[in-house]
Amino acid sequence: MRILGIDPGLASTGFGAIQCQNEAPSLLTCGYIKTSSREHTAKRVSQIYTDLERLLRSTQPDLVAVETAFSLVRYPRAGILLGSVLGIVYVSVFHHNIPMVEITPREIKNALVGYGAASKHQLRTQVKKLLKINHIKSLHASDALAVALTAFYRKSFKGKP
Repeated sequence: MRILGIDPGLASTGFGAIQCQNEAPSLLTCGYIKTSSREHTAKRVSQIYTDLERLLRSTQPDLVAVETAFSLVRYPRAGILLGSVLGIVYVSVFHHNIPMVEITPREIKNALVGYGAASKHQLRTQVKKLLKINHIKSLHASDALAVALTAFYRKSFKGKP
């Protein structure tokens, strides 16, 4: 099974794909889609859509897992912009007919670190340990891999790693 995790954001949307064979997940790819704050929001969202479409075709996931962060958004404008990116993700995944799950930041941190208020650096350390890798390109990619791993553990009913 291939799981694509997505950490949505207008400035940077992280992605991380894992291959799950037997009981051991392994890294397929990870990175982020970066947009320029100098561009109009419509162009930035369009870029995310185009890059996400390419990513879905290249990784061919069996499941897409998306981090939901609306409970963390304190500013209305940030919530609207995040909603735009999430809308693009939802439409793309739907058009590819791929099952999707939404996962909260607290669930991700609890599943991987055992502490719902864990830091991004603690999460990154655990992701590297679970995937047996030394380097991850960015915190956005690390967060996306954490989303994918949480979906894997949730789906396989394994609980905490």
